[in-house]
Amino acid sequence: MHFVPIPEAQGKEIIEKYGKRVICEINGGVVHCAIQKNKDIGYFIMVGKSTKEKIKVDYKEELQLLIKKDDSKYKAEISEELWEVLKTDIEAKEYFEALTPGKKRTIIHRINKAKQSDTRINRALKIAENLKMGITDLKELLR
Repeated sequence: MHFVPIPEAQGKEIIEKYGKRVICEINGGVVHCAIQKNKDIGYFIMVGKSTKEKIKVDYKEELQLLIKKDDSKYKAEISEELWEVLKTDIEAKEYFEALTPGKKRTIIHRINKAKQSDTRINRALKIAENLKMGITDLKELLR
């Protein structure tokens, strides 16, 4: 993980204006992220391997960062495969909607990590079935 520091005054202003969950345009690439604060680092966003690959940025280059309000429903980019499963399985969608926002984002991220569409479909279907069985623990749900 790498950290992109945000000056104290700007970090406070962003959280007051948009909340912690935001959309970041980093060198033109768009990612959903969270403004975080640490007593040693101050305000920052984390940039991991998957984000680095998505925005095609080298850590040694200067970053252009634009932060915007995240108005998306789940504060994460939901895959077409998960969206279709939830759209066609009303019961699974009801269970999914009852989860906490963090659990929803974790599920979305887990499905989005798959590179192949078939894998995303299989994961979405498995999670939908687990939800309908009443499984809400993330470790069990994502197995």
